[in-house]
Amino acid sequence: MKMKELVQEGWKLLDITNDEKLKAEYDSWCRKVKGFLNQNGFPKGKLNEIQIKMWYTENEFSKDDTRNSIIKAIKDTVVYLDEINTISEAVISEAVGIRLIEQILNNFYLYYRSMFQNPLHKKATMSMDELKKIQIGNEYDLQRMLYALLVPIFPLIRQEAESDNGYGGMRADLYLEEYDLIIETKCTRASMTEKKLLEELGADGFHYKAKTVFFFVYDKKNIIKNPDVFKAAFVREQEKNGKNIKVIVLQPVEL
Repeated sequence: MKMKELVQEGWKLLDITNDEKLKAEYDSWCRKVKGFLNQNGFPKGKLNEIQIKMWYTENEFSKDDTRNSIIKAIKDTVVYLDEINTISEAVISEAVGIRLIEQILNNFYLYYRSMFQNPLHKKATMSMDELKKIQIGNEYDLQRMLYALLVPIFPLIRQEAESDNGYGGMRADLYLEEYDLIIETKCTRASMTEKKLLEELGADGFHYKAKTVFFFVYDKKNIIKNPDVFKAAFVREQEKNGKNIKVIVLQPVEL
């Protein structure tokens, strides 16, 4: 059975007029969907979201309320499954996906320059004054821009995702579950030293359990004296941690 067939079965449930039969058929369909997703190795996060969509409230005092709740659950679940199916039909392999993300991060300055600094076409309705107002003030600004760049290619990427690291309180700026990949953004400030930044990256790299971790550093205050040496020094830490950790450094001269 394919996902498309499950979606079609879900829509057909809406044609059932008998309340008891609807509940029984829906419960059976839900078990079938969960079995399919488990067998095909869908991520835990997606399975949890499906469980939430499937939930309905059974009102022992009102059959109409129960039916309406089941109908809503069917529609929410079927629409969600259809979205997953559409996305999965254009899945990018892990190796290609990671390489593509790395290329986007390394060339971020090209996007920034093209979007905010290059001269506008004479017929454009935007103005350079408006564009100049958009600045990278901290990592939250950087995170927003990166998310906007990546989500059209990786629709399942999430912002501010909780990390199951055993320490609690760790939250990934950007997380792509299908590759078990985290992107953590950093923006330097006047009070930060290069040594302090290196310590922060080392601590985060140790605590995150993701298979691949990208640290995207916008060195706004130019505290990193030699970006190549900085990255090389940090990359050696990945062998000790047993993770695939990559560091990308951008400095204002590039932006």
